[in-house]
Amino acid sequence: MGLDAATLAAVAALGACAAVVGAVGGFGTGVIIAACLSPFIGVKAVVPVMAVAGIIINSGRFWFYRGDFDRRACGLLLLGALPGLVVGTWIYSVLDARAVGTLLGTVVIATVPARRWLHRHKIVVGAPALVAGSGAYGLSAGVAPGTGMIQISLLMGAGLAGPAVLGTDALATILIDVCKATLFQRYSLLDEQAVVLGLVLGAASVPGSGAGAWLVRRMHAHLHTILMEGLIVFGGAFMLYQAWK
Repeated sequence: MGLDAATLAAVAALGACAAVVGAVGGFGTGVIIAACLSPFIGVKAVVPVMAVAGIIINSGRFWFYRGDFDRRACGLLLLGALPGLVVGTWIYSVLDARAVGTLLGTVVIATVPARRWLHRHKIVVGAPALVAGSGAYGLSAGVAPGTGMIQISLLMGAGLAGPAVLGTDALATILIDVCKATLFQRYSLLDEQAVVLGLVLGAASVPGSGAGAWLVRRMHAHLHTILMEGLIVFGGAFMLYQAWK
């Protein structure tokens, strides 16, 4: 994939549109971008690109909630997530392109019933469970995009609510994405092109998120969820098709 002006403009448009959809539904930006990018850069390059983009996307989120994050909860999340992330990125690095595509497509589709299950079950977690649960999140984050609802559910189960959830999630995710990008670079999966694509996607998401917030106030909440789940299932199915065609 050449990085000429037209390509970068298309990538920026993708980032902005995905951010609009993600802001409307509250989740799914990463999986939409991954599904759209995979035919052009290959499934193996998708998660490393999203790690770079996620640093910018979540930095913007954290800026708005920087006074509301919970330091203790963030520390417990990182304590469990970072070791899991090391294992997850290693697994990702040794898989071939077909296995990666199959894994990504399956995980992306599975996020729809997983999100519904987590929403129905009001999980209550203490410090040990928060660390253990974040270990599972770190492992999943190393191999696939779109698993952020696990971390959100853990924070809510730990008693956080509203801006505290969003601020803590954003800060923890920034640090996880920085570590993820470093690990992918170590495994030679993050080259200069991937960094550029990630930076463009991240920067373009900022106005997209603002537009999405404007739309949220004008769309019924139930419609948000139906729209997002439909797009996510389609994106996962498309990734499976790309892997096995």
